[in-house]
This record gives sequence, structure tokens and C-alpha cells, in this order.
Amino acid sequence: MKARIFLESTGIYHYPLFCYLCDKEFDVSIINPIITNNSTNLNIRKVHNDKFDSKKLALIALKPDLKTSVMPSDFVLNIRNLVREYYRFTDQRSAYVNKLTALLKVSFPEYLDIFSKITVNTSLALLDKYPSPDAVLNAKKSSITGLIRKTARFGTAYAEEKYEMLISAAKKAKSFGHSCQVIPNLSDFIFQ
Repeated sequence: MKARIFLESTGIYHYPLFCYLCDKEFDVSIINPIITNNSTNLNIRKVHNDKFDSKKLALIALKPDLKTSVMPSDFVLNIRNLVREYYRFTDQRSAYVNKLTALLKVSFPEYLDIFSKITVNTSLALLDKYPSPDAVLNAKKSSITGLIRKTARFGTAYAEEKYEMLISAAKKAKSFGHSCQVIPNLSDFIFQ
């Protein structure tokens, strides 16, 4: 008797078993979980265990009008995985930006108003080299304006303006902010 195998789609977890069974030349089909969840309940009680679920899946698989999922090509699966990774990295980046913003609100509150976004290259370069108001106040003007000019590429006037705002924010932070010893590794924020 020819075996027919049905797997319920479970994100990416069914895929290795599906590939293995296909390589062994079994007739394998994938059923969308929406179909199994919407099927009529075989029991009055809401039973949910592996034995009952496999029996329910087998009865669904015997229906002649069953619609199984089409397994996409490797290319499509790779694209899906890349998209999942992209959104995971985006979520991580958002978490890091929120953490940095919270740290700056405590230790360097006026800094948040200097740049349009705290994750622009100039802002990150400044925070990487001068992570506290004390570091900004103790630094040479030429080194800060040089860093701003180099990363922002807007010229001397822009660098001078941002330097004045930075010094003003650092002085206010000395009287109002609370010093934080730990600034996260800013190289994590560089990818935009």
C-alpha cells in the first residue's frame, strides 16, 4: 500500500522533515493549519493532544476535496528567510535606538535636540568618541568640529553651530542630567 504523508505547516519547522521525506520519494503534502483548525471538532470536549490531533489530521487528509499547500521553490524559501532576518534586524535596531534614547534622556537630555535623529552618522560618531557631557566639555573644539565636518560634510559653519549646541547641552546636562557609566557599543547603531 502506498503511504501518503500529510504535514501541518508550522512556520519553518516542518520543512526539514518535508525535505527528508521527499528525498526518500514519499508522497508528502502540506496542510495549512487554518484548514485543520477550521475542521469540525470530532469531540464535544475541546481535546488537544498529539494523539487526537494526528487522528483529526488523518481524517481531514482522507477528504477528496482537500486543498494542500504548494511547497515553494528553494529560491522563494530563501527570499522568505531573508525577509524574516531583515525584520528581525529592524526590530533589534529599534530596540537599541530606544535604549540609547532612554540613556541620553537621563544623562544628556539636551543632546536629543541637536540632531534630527540620534542615529545619523555624525551623532553616532560624536557619542562614540565623547560618550558623556564631561568628555564633550574636556575635548578640544577643533577635534569636535573636525569630526562633525568630516561626518556631516556640511562645512565649517554647520560644524561651529553644532559645536555650540553641543557645548550648551553638555553644560545643562552637568546641572540637570544624571551621569550614566554605561553607554552601549555604538558600532551596533551604525548600520542604518
